[in-house]
Amino acid sequence: MTSLKAAAAAILAMTASYLWQPATAVRAAELTAEQIEEGQRFVVNNAIFILFHEAGHMLVSEFNLPVLGREEDAVDALSSVLLLGAEDEELNTTIQDAADGWFLLDEAKEDGPQEDDFMGTHGLDRQRAFAIVCMMTGANAEFFKVFADSLDFPQERRDECAFEYEKARDSWMSLLAANKKEGAKTKFTVTYEPAGNEDLQGFADLLKSASALETIATVFGTGYDLKDGIKITGKTCGTENAFWYAEDREITYCYEMAAFHAALITNWFENQAEEEAGADDEMATDDTATDDAAADETAADDAAAYETGEEQSEPTAVKLKKKE
Repeated sequence: MTSLKAAAAAILAMTASYLWQPATAVRAAELTAEQIEEGQRFVVNNAIFILFHEAGHMLVSEFNLPVLGREEDAVDALSSVLLLGAEDEELNTTIQDAADGWFLLDEAKEDGPQEDDFMGTHGLDRQRAFAIVCMMTGANAEFFKVFADSLDFPQERRDECAFEYEKARDSWMSLLAANKKEGAKTKFTVTYEPAGNEDLQGFADLLKSASALETIATVFGTGYDLKDGIKITGKTCGTENAFWYAEDREITYCYEMAAFHAALITNWFENQAEEEAGADDEMATDDTATDDAAADETAADDAAAYETGEEQSEPTAVKLKKKE
């Protein structure tokens, strides 16, 4: 079987053309081993967060839980509480990648939020990203300090988030407590349907190799008083999305969603490369300016030109943790 790393390289490389973004295509040969690993993890981790989100809808539906406010916001909070409550470093990386995913999605919308976005059932992408960051810092301010610092997330807001996380955690746990049963086991049916598309099949294989869908069956298959027969299905849907179908008792994750997240991280890799190349060019220009100034014996002008060059440097458009 093709190695997961090789499959991820090919998948990330072909994503841009699949999503009709030829200008942002990155060839497999241009991806470093670290980028391939990071891209693979980013796609899988975002899939896991989205699956937890849909599992939140499942719990609300199956247990007829009361929800005050928008259910989409509520299950985002539940997803965060469940992932952070595990106190597992890998799941901490999962939720960090999920926040990055929403930031990247926001940046990808060049025209900004549209009228329909304000009418929708979800919060705006950037709001969802910062809501996740709030849960992260509220749960473990020390672990997520570097990440929060990279976003210039205010200390005053972090202090508020500690209370908000505790409130969200205690509220959800009290609701779920009545629907938990010691020793309870629930049988889920996990299916990765053939994608019917060579490009998307690569994403299906990636998710299957990572046991992404099985994560939900494992987490919710023990301790919850759920009836057997809930289905978790990966498939081609014709849209980048995921769903909970209450009547069918089925969570569906669309392979197109994985392709979309691969495009986001691939584009970010490209943007990083362009910024680093621009920084190198700027440094070379500054060096040349310094030499010319020295030749003219104008040391003061030389220093001023150098500082002017430094001020022209712009920060990264998307405030993501630097992918080393």
